[in-house]
Amino acid sequence: MSQTNAERPDIPRLPSQISARECPLEKKRQLPRYKVILNQSAIDDLMFVVRSVMELTRFPRAEATHKMWEAYHCGRSILLTTYLERAELYVEQFASKGLLVTIEPT
Repeated sequence: MSQTNAERPDIPRLPSQISARECPLEKKRQLPRYKVILNQSAIDDLMFVVRSVMELTRFPRAEATHKMWEAYHCGRSILLTTYLERAELYVEQFASKGLLVTIEPT
């Protein structure tokens, strides 16, 4: 009554059931990543920088303060790493607040 593996017909599998090892055509493509860098600015109000970083990146106060001090003392601080379109958005948003932010490829 039971069939051996040789006698069983091939049952098609759903794409979700196929692993990446079995399907060589399906490669995971990674988008290039970019660093968003806060540069030392001429703004004297350091708390304005902290508030801006908190508002635009949703960092907690301690992390935003750390990033501000790092940019103040070292000249630059890497805020985050993200995709190009999102990095460009951060550059525009910080520029609207008068802060200098640049992007670099990782």
